[in-house]
Amino acid sequence: MRFGYAVAIAACLGGSPAMAELVIGGDHDSARHEDRADQQREAAHHDMDEARQKAAVGNFRGAAHEQAEAREHRSEAREHERRADRDRDHDGVRVEIGH
Repeated sequence: MRFGYAVAIAACLGGSPAMAELVIGGDHDSARHEDRADQQREAAHHDMDEARQKAAVGNFRGAAHEQAEAREHRSEAREHERRADRDRDHDGVRVEIGH
């Protein structure tokens, strides 16, 4: 039923002359986002290990750099987790309207 509403709305909005592109998709990207989140978490763990190693030998600037990269990877992992949750919540129905 949701898909029917999505198609009806897309059809109405797609007929507007201001819209240049209309994409209706039914694919589930949640698994892809979960995989990407796992990769980002693994990269964050690797960066933290490198930060510990650099700090152990007195390279504190390098350690700080690795910690910053780890924070960025964790942030990207959280974003992919949110995208996976969003895709699961929408049952794989996606309507994009753009120009």
